[in-house]
Amino acid sequence: MKTLKLVIFTPFGKYLEEDVDFIKVQTTNYLLGILPGHAPLISDVAISILEINMKANVYKYAVGGGMININEEKVTLMLDSIEAADDIDILRAKAAKERAEKRLSDKAESLDSIRAELALKRANNRIKLFESKK
Repeated sequence: MKTLKLVIFTPFGKYLEEDVDFIKVQTTNYLLGILPGHAPLISDVAISILEINMKANVYKYAVGGGMININEEKVTLMLDSIEAADDIDILRAKAAKERAEKRLSDKAESLDSIRAELALKRANNRIKLFESKK
């Protein structure tokens, strides 16, 4: 079976470099299913759940947005953050959700409210992934 090279970078450096069978990633416009031989593409990545199929295993990650570059040689993900399903601290995620909701309830239209909306999306994404593995 053909595979494709996947490389994931975060602000902290290279997170992963593996040959994989399939990648499912959400952009702001559509859900991408990526197999070997996929057409070249550059797009943004939404705060979402990333799914990687590798050697008959499925790995799920909460990602905090970023960019994807698909070319003939590899798929490169440049992500703001990534957290494996098994590494999610559900208490931390729920506390982050509560903080973001509190900041948003102040109703002040500012840069802080935009950051709070993003924090809320990231927290909800992590909670959704954690609860899906039950």
